[in-house]
Amino acid sequence: MFDAFFARAFDVVRTHKRWVLLIVGAITLLSMVGLAFIRYEGNIDLMLPPDKDITRSLQFLRDSNLSDKIVISLAVTAPDKGKKELFLAVDQLSAALKPPLFTKVMSGISMAGAMDEFSVLQYAPQILGEEELARIDGTLTAPFVSAQLKKIYLQSFRPESIFMSSLSRTDPLDIKMLLFGKLKALPASMGYDVAVEDGHFLSRDGRHSMLIVQTSVPMMDSQQSKELVRVLEEELGRLPDYITTDMIGGHFHTVSNEKVIKRDIKVASVIASIAFLVLFLVVFRDPRAFFVFIIPLIAVAWSIIISTFVEGKLSYLVIGFGTAIAGISIDYGLLVYIAMKRGSDASQMIKLAKLVSIDAITTIFSFFVLYFSMIHGYHQLSLFSMLCVLICLLFSLFVLPLVLSWEHFHLVADPTIGDRLKRVNWPAKTIVGIWAGLTVIAAILSFTVQFDSDVKKLDGSEPSVLLAEQHFHAIWGGKTNQAIFVVPGATSEDAMELNDQVYAEAIKTVGPENFTSLALFWSSARTRASNVERWDRFWRSGREAKLRRLITQASDRYQFSDRAFTPFFNGLYAHEGQGKDPNGMLAKLQERFVVQKQDGFRILSYFPDEQSSVDALNAVTQKHPGTFIVSGRVLSASISDFTSREMRFLVPLAILFNIVLSWLFFRNWTETFIALVPVLTGVVWLVGIMALFHMPLNVVNLVAAIVTTGVIVDYGIGMTYEYRYNLRIGTVIAVTLSAVTNVIGAGVMLFARHPALYSTGVAMVICMVAGYLSSVIVVPSLCSLVSSARKEPA
Repeated sequence: MFDAFFARAFDVVRTHKRWVLLIVGAITLLSMVGLAFIRYEGNIDLMLPPDKDITRSLQFLRDSNLSDKIVISLAVTAPDKGKKELFLAVDQLSAALKPPLFTKVMSGISMAGAMDEFSVLQYAPQILGEEELARIDGTLTAPFVSAQLKKIYLQSFRPESIFMSSLSRTDPLDIKMLLFGKLKALPASMGYDVAVEDGHFLSRDGRHSMLIVQTSVPMMDSQQSKELVRVLEEELGRLPDYITTDMIGGHFHTVSNEKVIKRDIKVASVIASIAFLVLFLVVFRDPRAFFVFIIPLIAVAWSIIISTFVEGKLSYLVIGFGTAIAGISIDYGLLVYIAMKRGSDASQMIKLAKLVSIDAITTIFSFFVLYFSMIHGYHQLSLFSMLCVLICLLFSLFVLPLVLSWEHFHLVADPTIGDRLKRVNWPAKTIVGIWAGLTVIAAILSFTVQFDSDVKKLDGSEPSVLLAEQHFHAIWGGKTNQAIFVVPGATSEDAMELNDQVYAEAIKTVGPENFTSLALFWSSARTRASNVERWDRFWRSGREAKLRRLITQASDRYQFSDRAFTPFFNGLYAHEGQGKDPNGMLAKLQERFVVQKQDGFRILSYFPDEQSSVDALNAVTQKHPGTFIVSGRVLSASISDFTSREMRFLVPLAILFNIVLSWLFFRNWTETFIALVPVLTGVVWLVGIMALFHMPLNVVNLVAAIVTTGVIVDYGIGMTYEYRYNLRIGTVIAVTLSAVTNVIGAGVMLFARHPALYSTGVAMVICMVAGYLSSVIVVPSLCSLVSSARKEPA
């Protein structure tokens, strides 16, 4: 059936040769033009599992106000310049960052406003709880009150006495320090070691200042992020020469990853082209062989256009596989080229077409397996790769023979080299024994291989981005390993009431020093009302009178009048109806802890991203449905679990496809298993070698291994097929050249800087080299042993 179909199809194509070549040329030209208008997706989310917990965490980070911020550190470098020039530069940059790209810029806080805002007259009754009132009660002693009045008296001689004395009259017990103690949680949650001077954030060395910039640009939006970075760099270029800057934010990773992948694709394409050209010049030295090498490039162009039409937008990581796919897809043209050069007759050419077709089908099915994954990026990779292989197959069988002219054809490599390789007298039993021993060793080592699920290690950002972050954290500190406890609510008050409950349980679980929450310094209205009632009871139960008496006793010593602290006592119960100033510092700082969305509010709390803390607080989430934890550690564990489950399904499925297709081709179990030896060798040796060199597996190189099984199975099928029929179609040299081109296509990714592409290159090269060596050495040895066993009984 296949023989008749192929013969009729080729006759039709040959009859309409001119039209076929014109159509192919026109489509190729249009595809090349269309590539200039294609827009690619630089978001690595496409390559992550759509698990509920993973999706929720990523969506939260994307939608929250944590991912739309950029922090800029400005440093004054000239020794003759100081804080004045530094703050002027900060103000200049702050004024230049305007909407629509920049929605809010925070360069510091007003300490005068903060001191006034956090006086006991406004916030203490609402914020201070039972523990703080007990501490105040402990200060109602004659020695403490006397010492406090002495401090206020001495402060009156300082230049700032006018400002400080007015504050002291409303706070004779220095209760504001209890409020500031609670607000220490803010720098802790932000992770920065920040001082404030002249309304600006200042580092401890006095040479750096900070800007916190909020932007309307989503972190994962590649196009807008590039525009954002461009504008920022333009404004930074206008700063004085003695000002240097470091910037941190997710947008820089988005832009840098795309830049690195683009660079890697260009470098890989150039290196692959040079390597193919050298191979072309050294082995073939025939201009017509150029068509063999150009087929995969045409197929890649066609596949990108078709895949984009279907998917809408392709991931850059998928396009990064293009060079590897080109190396894989060149096999079919090489087999046809070499067979036609050797003068194979029609019957052998039909057998060759059947072999090439089954090779392509096994490769297509290795990519098709990825459609059973739940990861959308794998679907894109699958579609793109299957299209590329299918187009190469059709071109090799039906178009390539039309453009080759065989008169005066010359192949520099000895056309009988394949025959000589076949006649090498390998010591079959020794070869098989060595192979079996090495495979067993690799299998044993494979049990020690590590799986790295940390998606941060797939971040290919440029060193400049990472160095800027390191320098920033060296100056300002900062916690990069924080997890977030998220409390949702339909209204702000609902969320805050639930957050109060969570906070009370969390600090019992992990300790107050390990859990920074909004509830620490601004709780729900119900809790604040309860605090106010407690405050009133506290003072009205004789403590107000006691404090008045103690102040009176100590006032004469420091020459205070009887009415010196009247503002404090007048405001002691004048807190009814007071709330939070919507324009005050507390409201601004609260943005760190509150996220408002269309479906309600979310209150965020922060804690160390350590397994013990995550496990302990997971128990708290179980008690309060709807609450959840966003943790890099949890995210990595979820990805690891999901990937492990998928791989336990996809790997056996890929192997099953290879077994079924090989059996359908041979209809003989012995030859089927011999043909699958390269697959077994490639996979087992890959895992064993990576374990030996302490190289962890990850989501990327596991997929690469699955894909490569469909390639190296072709080596085994081709070698077994030739030995079965004693064909003379140059399979050995074709397999060798195919392996070389495959390794070139995958090996160029070893020059990639992006870790995802590099991991792919490592996995594919190890698999392909192991698969090739076993196909040209072990497969013939097994075939000879089987052949001898069959002859002996006869």
